[in-house]
Amino acid sequence: MIQDLLRDAAAAEQFSIDPAPVFERYAVTSGEAAMLEAGTIEAMTDLGVHPNLQMKYLRLRKGKATAQAGPLDVYLDRLLER
Repeated sequence: MIQDLLRDAAAAEQFSIDPAPVFERYAVTSGEAAMLEAGTIEAMTDLGVHPNLQMKYLRLRKGKATAQAGPLDVYLDRLLER
């Protein structure tokens, strides 16, 4: 799912606004969706999301609002929140 969104700018933008249709398309369970919505490092690790994709996922969730910050910046900010 994350890699597909990285390849499709329009889908990524829509995902940043409303992820529910994407979760449905990829058969993400409600429990998994809740963990992805939380977006914590622990939740994504529990889901088996590779750390590199965790950074990219956090960037996708922020949409164009974080165009200046790289995925590493967003990921490290979240990591430091722990």
